[in-house]
Amino acid sequence: MRKAILGAIVALLLIGAYASYVVSYPKYPKVEGCVNPFAVVKPVSRVQENWSKIHVFFKLATSKDFWKLAKPWNVDYSHVKVVKHTLEYKGKNITMLAIGALLRDKKHVVVYYELSEPMRGMVTASKMFSINNNSKLKLVAMMINGRYKQVEDCTRECESDDECGEFWSCSSYCCDTNIRCFIGCCGPCGLACFSCLVGEASSCSECVLCVGTWCPTCGVLCCDKEGTVCLDWGNMP
Repeated sequence: MRKAILGAIVALLLIGAYASYVVSYPKYPKVEGCVNPFAVVKPVSRVQENWSKIHVFFKLATSKDFWKLAKPWNVDYSHVKVVKHTLEYKGKNITMLAIGALLRDKKHVVVYYELSEPMRGMVTASKMFSINNNSKLKLVAMMINGRYKQVEDCTRECESDDECGEFWSCSSYCCDTNIRCFIGCCGPCGLACFSCLVGEASSCSECVLCVGTWCPTCGVLCCDKEGTVCLDWGNMP
């Protein structure tokens, strides 16, 4: 009985925290052109954060960008990475939090980003990757500034913001990643990505978690094929 009451209290606190966060969700600026934000920054430093499982749970539970891709109770908390970055952007340093989480189905990884200041209009973003038995990584959905977009194939919907219409922006994303490139680009992730490259599918999730949190700029450098989509990510309700 006590466990049921305690569980109900925790659930109410979580719902209240999320509702409060949604109500106060900030309005973000319009994105600046059809460019992947990670292509215009220079990594300065990074440090791994040692967060507790409870800390990670509440961070993901109160993130609108994560919530629409996955639920925090579907995360395998034994496979979560949290890394804080310092990035140089337009001549000044900004901070970025990167959280990578493997889901309990062992077939999907979600990487969440949160910036201290807008970077080409982006303040928060998250991406969901699926991993199949052929050690192939596929971007299946993404969120930018709270806006959801399912990615079914690698198409180019636009080449500029003008092609997306008023209040919408053109955003680029990688839909075909070169894992071999990851091995050279992101040193700390070399072993996991090499194992993925030679066919160990279980290592592919570790490769995505590592590269997504430690070396997000490698996602741009190691992209073999790029797609574009129109997103209403500059006008939050």
